Amino acid sequence: MNTSLKDRVTAWAFMAPALLVLGVFGLFPIGYAFFVSLHHWRVKRGPFVGFEHYHRALGDPLYIALFVLSLGLFCAVRYWVKGKSLWLRVTRIGLEVATLFAAGAGLLGVIGSGDSRLFDAFKVTAFYAVCAIPAEVAISMILAYLLFKALSGKGFFRVLFFLPYVTPMIATAVAFRIIFSPHPSSLANQIGGVFGLGSQGWLFESRSVVSLVLQAFDITQYPAWIDAAFPSMALVSVVLYNIWVYVGYDTVILLAGFSAIPPHYYEAAAIDGATAAQSFRHITLPLISPALFFISLIAVIGTFKAFNHIYIMRTPGARDSVDVVSVAIFDQIYLFHNLAYAAALSLILFAVILGLTFVQNRVLGRKVFYGD
Repeated sequence: MNTSLKDRVTAWAFMAPALLVLGVFGLFPIGYAFFVSLHHWRVKRGPFVGFEHYHRALGDPLYIALFVLSLGLFCAVRYWVKGKSLWLRVTRIGLEVATLFAAGAGLLGVIGSGDSRLFDAFKVTAFYAVCAIPAEVAISMILAYLLFKALSGKGFFRVLFFLPYVTPMIATAVAFRIIFSPHPSSLANQIGGVFGLGSQGWLFESRSVVSLVLQAFDITQYPAWIDAAFPSMALVSVVLYNIWVYVGYDTVILLAGFSAIPPHYYEAAAIDGATAAQSFRHITLPLISPALFFISLIAVIGTFKAFNHIYIMRTPGARDSVDVVSVAIFDQIYLFHNLAYAAALSLILFAVILGLTFVQNRVLGRKVFYGD
């Protein structure tokens, strides 16, 4: 056996245990879920139905094809049509706009012909991610920077901030359900009363926060789409819980990134007359960009998979305004006993998360600075 072949055999031998675990606990469940989704499956396997469940979830296949092909053409135009001439640039912009318009039309067709409950759940999930992730990253950045500049007590505050993340989620979700109770004596209403707010429904309120603000200013006549276009008060309460849990984890990760920055960069910048803001912009942000990219990637994946605390904190008063996709999938299993349709929805969610991860890697990954 030559050296090259021996090295390859040795490498595969060392990777075999990890590949076996990945195949058994990673790839096989995905494949089996796809197998289940192709059948009529409640308590036991029924007849083969093909892609009927995907058709029910996503609607007309023509709209799906239009959406996918338009996105593919957009990527092809963006990365293959190159040139500095004015004609090429104008052509590229026109083709990009046209393909995006076609993709939007396809997406609207999918939403209109597909399962309305699924797309409502995706809308709630998007609200949840958009509200939670920027706030988590911003607060954790501030806390990590303050801890980085602190002369003492870093270890104590690191443990203090990290405690919500390691505390059992079921217990803390139950506690926050009591905190955000609509009762006037609840902690959230008492704190709101200090700032002049009246008693709120919190987790039991399905109306949007914008409509509640308008009502606070005695504006009772407003378009009906406002409640649909903005997150509900119940979802905002869940977002506050999510921030409380995960901001400590992000703070610890960012603090490690701050601590890894060599101090001589700041010394050189100070000698050159750089201000604190300039040092933060041109030294700190680029050097902690890997940590920022990591926590952003994990946050997007985590918010789209969120289930435990949302299921505990959901209430009848909130209706479906807090039902993210994971909760909608669970309801298909627990309430309707439709395992095949739930498997199809889970694979659709998997595809969406995979697509978002790919986009983040392509868009944000290019801006990450990994050193010289």
